[in-house]
Amino acid sequence: MRSKTLGINVRVTPEEKEKLLKNAGYCALSLSEYLRRLGLGKDVEATVREKEYRVFRKLKQLKADCEQLETSKIARRIDEIIQELR
Repeated sequence: MRSKTLGINVRVTPEEKEKLLKNAGYCALSLSEYLRRLGLGKDVEATVREKEYRVFRKLKQLKADCEQLETSKIARRIDEIIQELR
């Protein structure tokens, strides 16, 4: 394995950093590896489509909120998730 001893600092806005982190996550890469591959002209490919990731996040949030929600609100959120899957 090659030795990575040098750092490159890049200034970004909080919104840009969040978007870069999200995109790196879609590719199952660390932010450093994602930026390294992009900067070196290598292909990066999402391991999960954005739609699938949004559905996953909605399901995860619904699970976290489940105890505080009324049954009708749970059903409505499940319907929204089903619609997104179509």
